[in-house]
Amino acid sequence: MPEVKWDTRLTVMLDTTVVTPIDSFNPTFNSPVQPLHSLEADNVAHVVQPKAFTFSMAVKAIGPAVAKLTQMALEHKSFNIGLQEASGNDWTFQQIVFNDCYITSAASTILIDGVPTTTFNCVCLEVTPTSA
Repeated sequence: MPEVKWDTRLTVMLDTTVVTPIDSFNPTFNSPVQPLHSLEADNVAHVVQPKAFTFSMAVKAIGPAVAKLTQMALEHKSFNIGLQEASGNDWTFQQIVFNDCYITSAASTILIDGVPTTTFNCVCLEVTPTSA
């Protein structure tokens, strides 16, 4: 395996606007499968359950991003958000687009010696990954 030197920067786009300054973006994909057992044997079949896509993002409360996201949360407004390469080409994906997203909760952390950070927890109804 060649030496890995990660120098790619990623960016999060809310429609066409960059969400900045952002500390983290953590997507989670759940694609549950439940095994079915029988009196005769284990694992004789399986049931595919609905997929669930969620993500959380921590955004510094500097600039308009936190206010815009908070307003969208209060209005239950859907939005599209994407994670893509800002520079470099080390990432597995070219981009991941999250469509029909809704903010389910928001929590702020306020420190004496730092910038307040708001963490948004979200669900989305469709995800479209594009490989590099």
